[in-house]
Amino acid sequence: MGIKYVRVKRRITVGSTPGVKFLATIKRGDTVDLKRIYEDITDLSSLSRGDIKSVVDNMMFVMTKHLCDGRTVNLGEFGIFTPYLSVRVCDTLEEVDEKTIKKVNVRFRENKDLVEKLEKAPKELGSLEVKGYQPKHPTENPQP
Repeated sequence: MGIKYVRVKRRITVGSTPGVKFLATIKRGDTVDLKRIYEDITDLSSLSRGDIKSVVDNMMFVMTKHLCDGRTVNLGEFGIFTPYLSVRVCDTLEEVDEKTIKKVNVRFRENKDLVEKLEKAPKELGSLEVKGYQPKHPTENPQP
């Protein structure tokens, strides 16, 4: 199995060659939830589903704790999670306080090994039976 993509038609309004263009976009499947992750890891391991659930839940708890302490969490071959702030700028140092913080979020930066695996993953043209979403043939006359 590989990464499924579909061909779509888009109206591009910026750049040096605006107009109707065609491009590939990922065809997203169902979201994988924790239950599915527990099951998949259990299938790969000699540990019980309860043991796997405990480890994954504890890992999320510990990661959240470190991120809430402002620490970066490096998961090796997977990637790095880093907390960051979205803030309002102020004219003076004295104005800066916790009220000037609009949002706290986490950024994920994938590791080079993960990027290489994603690049090497097979890509397959998926099908969509949604009218108007995917042209039947790329040379079909696009409608503005």
